[in-house]
Amino acid sequence: MSSNDELSQSNESINLKMLNEDYFEELSKRIDRFKVLRKEAITLAAGVIGEHLFEEDLFFSSAIGRTVDILDGISNLLETRNITCAGILVRIQLDNLMRVFAAFIAADRSEFIKKVLKGTPVRKLYDDEGNKMTDYNLRKRISVYCPEIDDVYVKASGYVHFSDIAVHKSWWGNKEDIPHYSVGLPIREEVNPLLLEIADAFIYFIEIEFELYDVLVNSKKNADKKLGGQSAKEG
Repeated sequence: MSSNDELSQSNESINLKMLNEDYFEELSKRIDRFKVLRKEAITLAAGVIGEHLFEEDLFFSSAIGRTVDILDGISNLLETRNITCAGILVRIQLDNLMRVFAAFIAADRSEFIKKVLKGTPVRKLYDDEGNKMTDYNLRKRISVYCPEIDDVYVKASGYVHFSDIAVHKSWWGNKEDIPHYSVGLPIREEVNPLLLEIADAFIYFIEIEFELYDVLVNSKKNADKKLGGQSAKEG
C-alpha cells in the first residue's frame, strides 16, 4: 500500500467538512455550558467544605479546583482550534474523574485520602475488592456506570503520546492522491467535527464527576447538622 493510500484511509473518520463559521456557532453553545459548569463547580466546592472542615474536604475541593483549571484551559484551546492540546485535557479530566471515583471505592477512604495527600500514587492503593487502583482497574469499575470511558480514554491518550493521531493531523490525502502537509498553520476545517466531539466528551465526563460531588455535598450537610446540634447542646 502506498503512503498516499494510507493517508486517504487514515482520514476516513475526518470526512465531514464543517466551515469554521458553523464550527464557532456550534462551539458557542458548548462554551455557554462550560460557563454554567464553572459556576456549578464553585458552588459544589463550597458545599463540599461546608461549615466544618475535614481532611477529605482538602482532597475533594482540590479536585474541583483542578477541574475548573482544566475547564478554563480547554475553553481557550477549542476557541483557537488546538485539537492536540484540547485532546490532552480530555485525558487529564478523565484522570481527575478516576481519582475522585477511587476515593469512593477505596478499601478505606480516610486512609486513602491521608496517603494521597502525602504523595502516595493512587495506583499503589487498594479498592474495596482488594485490587490496586491502576488506571485500568479504575476504568473497569467506572465502566459499569459509563461504558464510554474506555473508548474515550484510549482516544484521548492518543493525544498525550505521539501516535497516529499526530500523523493524521499533519498529513492527509485527497481524491487526486496528492499528499498534503501542514505545520504551524490553522488546522483544516474537516477537523472541526472532532473538536466538537472533544467538547461534548469533556462536558459528559465533568457532569459524571459532579454527580459524585453531589453525594458528598448531601453527606456534608447531614454532618454539619449533627455537629451543629452537638455544639448547641454543649453550649
